[in-house]
Amino acid sequence: MSSEQRYLLEAATTDLSARVMEEEHLSMKDALRIVFASKLYAKLQDPLTGLYREGPVYLYDMLCEERATAF
Repeated sequence: MSSEQRYLLEAATTDLSARVMEEEHLSMKDALRIVFASKLYAKLQDPLTGLYREGPVYLYDMLCEERATAF
């Protein structure tokens, strides 16, 4: 992963975590726990998916979908 891709991954993770905090009224610690434990985060780290370039609303929707279908 290039330095630009790492930067975008960090920005996407920050924005997604902030969205989780805002939408679900959670602490930063709890929001980060949700994000880092998700399958979406693993996909965000894979430069081949290109997900690190997506916006926080789209990523949050993907995270919600993942959590809704998790058993």
